[in-house]
Amino acid sequence: MQKQGTWGGALALLCCAAAGAHNVQHLSQVPIGILQRWTDKHAVHTIPHQSPAHMGAFLLDIGWQSVALSSLLAVQHFNNRDGRFVPAFSSPEMRACDKNWTLTGLVDTQSSSLVATRHIVRWFDEHASHPHVIVGPARSSEAGAVATVASAQNVPVISYWATAPELSSSPRFPNFMRTIPCDRGSAFAVCSFWATEMHFSAGAVVYAHDAYGDGFKSVLRHLCVEKFGMRIQTFEVDGFTEDAVASPIAALVAVGMNVVHVIATGLEVVCVIEAAVAQGALRRHPTSLWTLTDGISASDLGLLSIAAKDAIDGSVRIAAQGANDENPLWQRFVQEWSTFTPPPYSDRLPANWSTSESVFSDFDINASSIGRDIATFMYDAVAAAGFLACRAAPQGPLPTTFGANFYEARRNWSFDGLTGSVSFDENGDRVVASGTWSLSNVLLDAATNEFELVLKAVFDGGRWVWRAGKRDLVYNYRSTDEPVDQLQPPSPPPSPPPPPPAGDKFLLLLIVAAVAAAILFCKTHSPPRAKQRLKGRISENFFLFFFKFECFFAALLCALAS
Repeated sequence: MQKQGTWGGALALLCCAAAGAHNVQHLSQVPIGILQRWTDKHAVHTIPHQSPAHMGAFLLDIGWQSVALSSLLAVQHFNNRDGRFVPAFSSPEMRACDKNWTLTGLVDTQSSSLVATRHIVRWFDEHASHPHVIVGPARSSEAGAVATVASAQNVPVISYWATAPELSSSPRFPNFMRTIPCDRGSAFAVCSFWATEMHFSAGAVVYAHDAYGDGFKSVLRHLCVEKFGMRIQTFEVDGFTEDAVASPIAALVAVGMNVVHVIATGLEVVCVIEAAVAQGALRRHPTSLWTLTDGISASDLGLLSIAAKDAIDGSVRIAAQGANDENPLWQRFVQEWSTFTPPPYSDRLPANWSTSESVFSDFDINASSIGRDIATFMYDAVAAAGFLACRAAPQGPLPTTFGANFYEARRNWSFDGLTGSVSFDENGDRVVASGTWSLSNVLLDAATNEFELVLKAVFDGGRWVWRAGKRDLVYNYRSTDEPVDQLQPPSPPPSPPPPPPAGDKFLLLLIVAAVAAAILFCKTHSPPRAKQRLKGRISENFFLFFFKFECFFAALLCALAS
């Protein structure tokens, strides 16, 4: 049975390739460069017990290998005009186009803007073969640097994971585009969840001090305050070492914020969670609610300590949705994943990764958050580049205005791909209306000790749609108790009794002074005989007089006090 299935898949592939073949005799090869994310250069310092695995950097897991392979599959499918997953590949317009991709650059940015910039500078120094289109990079800080250098050469850039709002600026980043929605959509989804679904009035944001974290934090704070009337406090993390994370988490604890959104990626999030558990910021009682972004995957959370895994179990992840189970193109991609053979250039991927054959046969891309929400945007980025290249120059050599024509061709145009309907606005951003956001519970499987993301709701058209028809979430520490957005401040100690008024003190001094003056007057102005006669009386009545005076004075003070 397995042999028949293999032959059937091969036959289907041949038929599709034949049906979508070019209608031209001579192909025009267009150089393309793909900036991929295989490793994380900074993770060596973030997690020192992890030894470097590739070129002195921390090798990312198999999910990122599926992203790399998806980009190469997209190149192959475009060149073959294979329309199984992007039907327009086999359209008459595309079959009449003589453009094919030739991969002149396939490199790892090591999650570093400096490394990414070095790569493209080297590409442009090789004038004869430099890419005329760049797909990638992943992170926002890299994308800004790459787009700046590429714009000087009039080379368009299409990213698949860079979401910072600042990249929407056409004057700063001309010819930059992206297939993943900007973080404005993600921020609005988070604010809507907090205010509309959970009825929170306050929230906190812990964010990385980089292009991604700074931009997301700013737009989230603005939307939550202006659109939903919430109070938002922010806590910046500048460098992901134990010491750098400790201070902002301590500040978070001090203000008692119990609803927290973490804006960082991968191992950075791991550091934040560990510090939050150690300092008591992620609480069991009252129930905390920590939300995460698409910067963290289920496999990243597997690096947490036992205590941190217990704490983050039940948190919420809100992310731009790549794959939609109702999309037939994605369904077919999943079904045929195991039949794929390694595409051209796959031998350039890190040798320390699994073989490409084993990824296709053993890796469940449908169960991977990286596969569903990153690899899909990558595939569609390569697809978009192919369409725009054909619209910019359908026949013959590339004109000198190819870059400008490529960017201009995005207008009033769309295609159906793995992430649904893909179209771009005037800034090169994906049209917001074509994007959706998923809300998943992050749950720890006790049997496997691995995390899974269980889809609970989708944010579409400005509102949350719950799969169960209502909100059915658990929260941190797998609690079913409703979270509290902020701890009540402790009651202040009782204040000391107020001092007597200044008028009471003055009256007391006045009475004492008057009595003293009267006694002194009697002694100094009485005649000698009178003094002798008075001496006896004074000695007899002296104590009686002062006893009566003290009684009178005490009664006076009581009256004043009441």
